Amino acid sequence: MTTFVLTYDLIKNKDYPTLWDELEKLGAHRALDSFWLISVKNSAKEVHAHFKNFIDKDDKVWVSELTTNNWYTGANAGTNAWIKANAPAR
Repeated sequence: MTTFVLTYDLIKNKDYPTLWDELEKLGAHRALDSFWLISVKNSAKEVHAHFKNFIDKDDKVWVSELTTNNWYTGANAGTNAWIKANAPAR
């Protein structure tokens, strides 16, 4: 499994529930308002392609692998536990 960060800008403030439902269905964790962590057996390109199906053409999405070289402040409750349970591979 690879742990990724997925962040987005939904331009017209719509379709959030559709995207959120899919993220939650796949066990993702919402670390910040539009910043999610997800652990899957896919490449970043595949994750990006999958989630493009849940946004509009004018929306923006970014997917990157999470590494152990990260630091954060003020993340949502449960973030530390989620990262510990889905530790980055490198």
